[in-house]
Amino acid sequence: MGRDTCSFIAKVLKHHICNISMAEGIFPKSFKRAVVHPIFKGGDRDSVNNYRPISVLPALSKILEKLLNTRLTNFLQKNSILAPNQFGFRVGMSTEDAVASLVDEIVNSLENGQKCLSIFLDLTKAFDTVSVPHLLRNMEGMGIRGYALRIFKDYLSDRTQCVKIDDIVSSSEPLLFGVPQGSILGPTLFLLYINSLCTLSLPYSSIITYADDTAILVRGSDWPLVFARAECALSRVMQWLSNNLLTLNLKKTTYITFSKTAKTQPPLETFNIRAHTCSTYTSTDTCNCPTILRSAHTKYLGVFVDSHISWKYQLSNVTARVRKMIYIFKKLRYAADFDTLKSVYYALCQSVLTYCISIWGGAVKSYLLPLERAQRAVLKVMTFRPLRYSTAQLYHECELLTVRQLFVLETICRKHIGLEYDIEVTRKRRARKVCQAQSSRSALAARSFNVVSCHLYNVANEYCDIYPLTRSQCKKRVTIWLLSKSYEDTENLIKLSIL
Repeated sequence: MGRDTCSFIAKVLKHHICNISMAEGIFPKSFKRAVVHPIFKGGDRDSVNNYRPISVLPALSKILEKLLNTRLTNFLQKNSILAPNQFGFRVGMSTEDAVASLVDEIVNSLENGQKCLSIFLDLTKAFDTVSVPHLLRNMEGMGIRGYALRIFKDYLSDRTQCVKIDDIVSSSEPLLFGVPQGSILGPTLFLLYINSLCTLSLPYSSIITYADDTAILVRGSDWPLVFARAECALSRVMQWLSNNLLTLNLKKTTYITFSKTAKTQPPLETFNIRAHTCSTYTSTDTCNCPTILRSAHTKYLGVFVDSHISWKYQLSNVTARVRKMIYIFKKLRYAADFDTLKSVYYALCQSVLTYCISIWGGAVKSYLLPLERAQRAVLKVMTFRPLRYSTAQLYHECELLTVRQLFVLETICRKHIGLEYDIEVTRKRRARKVCQAQSSRSALAARSFNVVSCHLYNVANEYCDIYPLTRSQCKKRVTIWLLSKSYEDTENLIKLSIL
């Protein structure tokens, strides 16, 4: 098939099928049939729960879905419909932004002398239990009407799926609930469904969401007040979930009480949070509703958050993941050259090291040392170096950044993206203070992103003049600058930023 033929087919698809579908408000029925492939996850092969259903949709449907999704997201962005505290599936937002928002609010609350706790909600199969009539009503209320609403209604109606195992295919069954799995439109439609949860009015509380991963942060002057507000907030959220036919998994829903020290933690036997399923209640003493589990740490969007924001559990987890890669490189180093090994290192190891490192990378040195040793162990295996090989020489030969240098790099780049460009600043020759650092009264706040990032960015801008650069240019220039610094120079740079 020649290039001209492919171009002709593409034009037919775009100008005929897609345009007619959008003009008539009809989504082709053949595009709405999904084939589900069960993928074994591990454990007992006879248990249905140990298989992950992967839904495969027709390739041509993705073209039409992408056109619809582009128009829908443009409409949502133009009219500022999605809540700002919803970070999921949105351009320019990521899981790192959601985690950073949560941690910033916790640190600010503790810095202001308040008590705070966070409830981490676990929704049972949220994407698969979306009510289509509720979703369509939400979309109409947001201003999506006429042919636009009609095509989305047709898109969600009369969908079928079958299961395929090897060469055996089951009969097709209708899909009555949920947004289509494996689709392009599904995530955006789910954001519309859950948007009113993000804007729910909760006094002295904040909601932070990434799709269905939801955290509720509650603040107060003392622990009794915080727990009372938390119980009230949870009751309102549970009522919203009930009204929208979503289910809260109480066994996996946990909460963490945050404090600077162990002494200021509330007694476990004194306070608890009840998930009230009763219609009315006047006293928790006469209520038999279940309590949710209190935890010292929990995993939120891939990051372990603990009660003291020490990042002890997060660093332990990352260290273990990096050490598991030693075996991979032991086998791979005999079959690949060093450039290939570096590419694998970037993909498998450095991606793990840099995930949210701008948030947890300011942890105390004693927690970071095991991770630094794990990184060096991987590099020594890659380069066939002995156990006691010089650290400085190792990084120089590999031309790779240390864990601490990765923290500096990612922190500066993240700060660079968040800065609003001001032409007046560029007229000053390497302005020393592009951003003003916040004052901090505690060591916890001093190690937080908001404080450390300002100091690091100002120093980097003084030496590298990064303010007028794009993100990629900034990252490249700061990387070169950091590669020229020794281990001790990097440590001193971070110490000065934390002081």
